Amino acid sequence: MENNFNDYKDIKSEVKDNKKLDKKLVDILLSVGISANLQGYSFLKESIKLAIENPTYVGSITKIMYPTIATKFKTTACRVERSIRHALDVSFNKGKITNLNEIFGLKIFNENEKPTNSEFVALIADRLTLELS
Repeated sequence: MENNFNDYKDIKSEVKDNKKLDKKLVDILLSVGISANLQGYSFLKESIKLAIENPTYVGSITKIMYPTIATKFKTTACRVERSIRHALDVSFNKGKITNLNEIFGLKIFNENEKPTNSEFVALIADRLTLELS
């Protein structure tokens, strides 16, 4: 009987950690100007979670990550890539991508520099991994 209780505690802890991760992730995405009405917002959330779970995905973003997300959302890998790029473009055009510098406490990007999809995902995933461990 004790095994079941411990399993329940582990599941409860995992759910709590997932909610904490989701909250931090939403806070970061909104602070850099990526609003929830953009399709790329959901794809970015999912890609960052995948990168946290398996960091090797960042190195295989077009071969593994985009197709994995596309399958989950019943779309194509091309649309996933384009939607994420569009979300980052919107953030860049709003001038909010520079808020990443504040989040990290470092000057990562200038006002004229826009991160690539994989740069953005890797940065946020690394930051959240450090914060939550």
